[in-house]
Amino acid sequence: MIRDILVDEKGKLSAARTLLVGCLVFTGVLIVCDSALWFQVENAVYALLGTIFTGLLMWTAGPRIAEYLGPQVGAVAKGIGSAIREPRRPKLKDNDRGFADGGEK
Repeated sequence: MIRDILVDEKGKLSAARTLLVGCLVFTGVLIVCDSALWFQVENAVYALLGTIFTGLLMWTAGPRIAEYLGPQVGAVAKGIGSAIREPRRPKLKDNDRGFADGGEK
């Protein structure tokens, strides 16, 4: 089961996924040891680990996000663009003689 997590779509071992799982395991062990044994791990360490984890997550998920979500965003934009045929124009313009100060007659 762990091997299925660490390999990519082509069946090769993924460095990004391996480092991401290693970072998660290390962070989990650090949290357990901090709460049960040491009580001295600074918040800066957790901030650094969170930054590293975020970078690894972006490295792992970034290409997939662009590959799968990019066309979806494009389809939504295309649908919105095709739904709006032409901009609506008011029937009565403000320089028309029938336009009063209070609005349309």
